[in-house]
Amino acid sequence: MNGTIKYYDENASYYFDSTSQVDLVSLYKEFLKYVPAGGRIMDLGCGSGRDVKWFRDHGYEADGLDASEKLVRIASEKLGIPVKVGFIESWIADKAYDGIWCCASLVHLDDNRIDQFLSNLRHNLKKGGALFISVKEGIDSGNIEDGRYFRDFSEEALKALISHYKGLGIEKVWYTEDKMHRESFKWLNAIIRSNEYE
Repeated sequence: MNGTIKYYDENASYYFDSTSQVDLVSLYKEFLKYVPAGGRIMDLGCGSGRDVKWFRDHGYEADGLDASEKLVRIASEKLGIPVKVGFIESWIADKAYDGIWCCASLVHLDDNRIDQFLSNLRHNLKKGGALFISVKEGIDSGNIEDGRYFRDFSEEALKALISHYKGLGIEKVWYTEDKMHRESFKWLNAIIRSNEYE
């Protein structure tokens, strides 16, 4: 995990410039079918802050959190949005959210951290709330040359994982091509609902 944070700290400006204009409107619209108008959204692993800004510009009460202090600083300064420093897996909300957005962020968590993240949803996501995740399918799990950790997912593995958490259910799963034209993998997207948590 430290190698992942170090990479984003050292490459924060490049990462902001290369991702802040990526068009994910089709994903936003799918996610927002499950979030009340003007609802509260937390973007975990918000990176450049692109998605937080879009949600706020469209009337939602959106916040962001990222483990890279330098990315948080850049997103806050360039986009003028509230972004906090913190770890996805240990974050506990002061007040539960209507929706949680995890776009390309859970790919950096190993099994133990994913378990911690999913277990904490009972505190972080309202009953009936929606979690959006976008993860990679078709990669090798482990650390790559630049120091970042990545975890491979599959639809079957995701369904098996979510089945272990009472009150969570998968609403929808679909695939999309990479917006930055990388062809070595596909993005596995899912809407997960909280059905029983208070």
